[in-house]
Amino acid sequence: MKRKCLFIASLLLGQLVNADAQGVWQGEGNTPFNYDFGSGTGNNGSTYNATGTSKSSVSTSAVPGFLAYPASGYARVYTGASSSGGFTINSLPASVTLTASNSTSAPNKLSLYNIQGLSAVTSTFFKMSFDNTTASTGAITYAFGNSASATEGNNIFNNTAILQGGTVPGIFNYLRWDLTSTTITFSYRGTDGAPITINSATFSKNGGNYDLEIYANNHSSAHQYVRGSNTYTLPSGTFNIWVNGARIMGASSLVNFPRTGEMAIGTEFNSIMLQGVRSTAGILATTRFGNFDIRFIPTSTLPVSFVDFVAIKRSNSAFLKWQTSSEKNNDYFEVWRKTQSSNGFEAIAKVPGKAVAGVQNDYTYTDFNPAAGNNYYQIKQVDQDGKTTTFDKVAWLNFELGSDIQFSKTGNAIHISALANSVGNGDICITDLSGKKVLNQKIHYQKQVNNYSYNLGNIPAGLYVARIVVGNQSKSFKFIK
Repeated sequence: MKRKCLFIASLLLGQLVNADAQGVWQGEGNTPFNYDFGSGTGNNGSTYNATGTSKSSVSTSAVPGFLAYPASGYARVYTGASSSGGFTINSLPASVTLTASNSTSAPNKLSLYNIQGLSAVTSTFFKMSFDNTTASTGAITYAFGNSASATEGNNIFNNTAILQGGTVPGIFNYLRWDLTSTTITFSYRGTDGAPITINSATFSKNGGNYDLEIYANNHSSAHQYVRGSNTYTLPSGTFNIWVNGARIMGASSLVNFPRTGEMAIGTEFNSIMLQGVRSTAGILATTRFGNFDIRFIPTSTLPVSFVDFVAIKRSNSAFLKWQTSSEKNNDYFEVWRKTQSSNGFEAIAKVPGKAVAGVQNDYTYTDFNPAAGNNYYQIKQVDQDGKTTTFDKVAWLNFELGSDIQFSKTGNAIHISALANSVGNGDICITDLSGKKVLNQKIHYQKQVNNYSYNLGNIPAGLYVARIVVGNQSKSFKFIK
């Protein structure tokens, strides 16, 4: 009896140690999303196998299906037409075995989608095992991202398509396991949709249970999580992979794996998917998954999420535009610029925030005086309490060295812009056709686009000539008043 108690105590201690070892986000919420394949089904039995026609079963609390219904969102299984394999629910512990299809185009898919209340910064924990399979072919995929719509058949998380190459909206990235007769190649998804090999050593067919931890940051700023006694910084648009307590490293010591770009920065995670396909020879590939636990930093505590930022060259000015989502306590933005002659980034403008939550907000600013050469721009957001978030994307434009002088007229006002390649003094002179000067002014120009405006409302109507001298360059313009 004493030995039995010690055994139980050691199991409990092992569970506690494992739980404590999991990483915790700085600012993590208290209510994770958990799905353990347990009770709450439509009593459709423990298997869902492929048949001659494609089919699916969707589970919600209102209408339970084959799978246990989740606390939020939808749980779905799908099997392709004229394929094989399917799903089996296991007990003690509750889990699901995914058997890959023998097709190259008709997948077997399981997904949890449109989960409510998550955010752009999540960590997902689950167990998996290949259960000593002897399969020599097959590709198993775990994908995560945003399903965008709850309508079945609307996106990769709830349609009939196989997730493979090409652009697939809503995918942040995936993990993929390709089986051969001797190895399991472990990969992640590249920006072109093709798998990029991480290694062929982390997973094996007889490796027992694997504990996976995936930390994903789709927010516009970096976030940190604490695991054990160490703090890890996860840059925007990247994710970390941990397997059995070890952080996985890819080629060239890569640990912060990049997003694919198919899911916009700032978009919340709300869906995961398992896919089994291409088990085309011999025994079908099987993989067992259990207990998905998703934790996150609540959106309400995240600063502004930047969606995009671009700079567009318009004549001799730089037009900047950016979009945000999930604004919280936003006060204003600062536009920062770095040039070849500046000492790092310097603030050049302040743009008030809209602070409208739940919608995309659009902002613009025009820099009418960019410097000659390269101009680098960055956006910094300032909260009402003074906290700041800097969008890590830098946009840049080049304004060629040399004099580029342009003239325009609006009403009674004339506008002259001159891109100078040095600092110096010049002149602007306006005369009528007889040569009489109506304006003669000394100017000082910088190594940038220099703008000058004059209101000529007090001169008579007629034909005039404006002439500007910048360094050893000059240009004249005729205009009618």
